[in-house]
Order: sequence, then structure tokens, then C-alpha cells
Amino acid sequence: MKKPTLLNLCKSALYVGTVGYGGPAILAQMKKTFVHKNAWLSEKEFMESLSLAQILPGATGVSIMGYIGYKLHKLWGAILVPLSFVLPAVIAITLAAWAYFRFGNLSAVQPLFKGLGALVVALLVNATLKLGQSVFGKKISIKNDYKGFLITIFAFVGIYFLKINTIWLIIMSGILGILFYYFTGEFEGEKSKNAEDISLSVHERKTGKISSYLPLFILIAIIVTSLILASTRGLFENFFKIGLFAFGGGFTSIPLIQHIVVDQLHWLSFAQFRDGIALGQITPGPVFITATFIGYKVSGIIGALAATLAVFLPSLILMITLSKVHNSIKHLRIVKVIVAGFLAGFIGLLIAITLQFGFKSLLDWQTWLIFSLSIVWLLALKKEAVWAILATAVISLLIF
Repeated sequence: MKKPTLLNLCKSALYVGTVGYGGPAILAQMKKTFVHKNAWLSEKEFMESLSLAQILPGATGVSIMGYIGYKLHKLWGAILVPLSFVLPAVIAITLAAWAYFRFGNLSAVQPLFKGLGALVVALLVNATLKLGQSVFGKKISIKNDYKGFLITIFAFVGIYFLKINTIWLIIMSGILGILFYYFTGEFEGEKSKNAEDISLSVHERKTGKISSYLPLFILIAIIVTSLILASTRGLFENFFKIGLFAFGGGFTSIPLIQHIVVDQLHWLSFAQFRDGIALGQITPGPVFITATFIGYKVSGIIGALAATLAVFLPSLILMITLSKVHNSIKHLRIVKVIVAGFLAGFIGLLIAITLQFGFKSLLDWQTWLIFSLSIVWLLALKKEAVWAILATAVISLLIF
């Protein structure tokens, strides 16, 4: 299997990041590019990266890019390949944020955001159902997993009625996962930690020269600078926390971001937050790119960069750290039950925020029309969201 140059690897990551819309579509494009077209990874290696990414917090696509970059080009690859992947989305959302905060209040563009707000509600409904199917099975049934439903109800009541801190709800969901599942044998299948479980082979553990650690030194310098500067310290700390706790994909980060950014810190109004999510859907790349939009609002370009780095950093650190033993840890029952608890809890959080978005976005027949059409497109016809986004923009300008 041929090894690409770092430049070629970054070019391919940049291409996938440019054309990739929607979670499954991005993953399919990655597999096509890195496995089938260029043969830089085997099918098994790609599926290993996917299986590890799914039990880690953060954006699945970014984590996989970190895995691929690290496997093929160590630290340089682990940093530059994910960076190349998110670069198109970062540029697009930064330009969108600049235009929004400069021209967003103009009457000419308000209809667009009303329509996109209705679409976001449909996207949240779709994300909640998809996450529900991954946790409870294709045919969601309380009878089959009443424990998971109890965790979901706990998280929903905690955030929607009791206004409990979202971070604590996520932690408690993981603890409930342990209490409900660990002692019942529902997640059997632990594997012993042996030599064949190690994902990256021993020959990859080379004693590096100082130059091989240069990207790590640069990254540490950027992190320290972000923490020292008053304008970016809060952004970095809070988005690192969000990236550390957002299990289950991009949409699960939305309750976390709203709780911290809108409810606690008041960096954005609810309407600005909703519009930021909508703009993020127009751009390629992961849902987490909303962090860039918020960072720009708080501290301009430097804030956008700090928030973006912080939200993706936890998953990349964990991916690099755990990549050598992921075949062992992914089969550990303790890992399975904690992640099961997290995901069941996130369903409750998503239901709560979907209701909140719905009550504030679906206010007239036009928004209900866009919402209904989007639901049919996404759930009944199972089509890609990118076309719903384009159609929503056109319909909004016509009917509002």
C-alpha cells in the first residue's frame, strides 16, 4: 500500500472538506478518496478509524482525518490533515459571519433567515431520530430499552424544566449508563489487551527527531497564546469543554453550545445562535463549525480561529492518544455502557432544544410550510440536507 506525501494527503483532505456536505456523505467521500481511489488506507484501517471516532467526543470526520494524518505522517499529519479538511468550512463560515453581523438586520435578508430557522428545526428532528435509531434500534421501542428511555427522560426533564447545567446532565447520563447496563450483561464482549489488538504497528513508533515534534511545539504555543490573550481565553476554555463533552456527532453539541454561549455567557442572542447554525449548514464540513461563527462574533478573526481550534482539539488529542489501543478499548464493557448513557442523555437534550427552536421559529404558515417540506424531504424521502438548504433559500425569498 503506497504512502502519500504530506502535501498530497492534505490536498485530498482539502478536497473532501470542500465537497463534503452532511455526515454520512462526508464519510462516504472520505472512504472513496482514501481507500478506493488512492489506496492509502485499507478498508479495515478506515473502519477502525471510524469505530474509534464513534466512541470519542467531537466531529467524527475531523477525528478520522486526525487518525489518517497521524497514521501516515505522525504529528505533522495529525495537525495538517484535519486542518486542511476544515479549512474550506472555516473560510466559508467566517465570510458568512462577517456578512451576517454587518448586513444581517437588512430587511432583504431577514426572510432567508426565517426560512433557514424553520429548516434548522427539521434538521434537529432528523438528527434526534437518527441518534435515537442508533441508540434504541431502527424500530424505536420503549420495551426493548426502557433504561435508555429513562436516561433520555432524565436529561430532558433536567434541561427543559429544571434548567440543570448541561455538563452535569451529560456526566450523570454516563453514570446512569454504568448503573443501568454494566451489571446486567447487556454489553458483553470485552476483549483482552493483547498484541494483536494494537491498531498501529510497532514499527511506527520511531524515535523522532526534534523536527518531528515541531508541530507539537507550535500547537502548544498557539494554545498558550489563546489562553494568555484576554480576548480569546474564554472562547478557548469554553469551546474546549464543548468539544470534550459532545458525544454522538455534531448536532449533540448544539445543546452544549446554547447552554454555555447563549444562556450562561450571553455572547449571542437565541436568534443569532439559530442563524449561526443555519449558516453552518450552508457551508461544507461539520456542524461544529458553528464555533467559528460564535468566535468571530466575540473576537473577530482571532476569536474564530481560537474557538475552532478549541472545539476540535479534544477529539484529536484523544484520537492520537488512543489510536494504538482502540481495538481493546472499543470492546471494553465500561466504555460501551458509558457511551450508551451519554448518547441516551443527548437524545433528551436534543428533544428539549428541538422544542425550544420549534416554539421560537415556527410562527406562521410560511415557516410551517418550509418545516413540513423539509421533514418530508429528510425523513420520508431520505434525501441529502444540502438540497433542502438550497430549496429553503429559494422558497424563503418567494413566500416571505
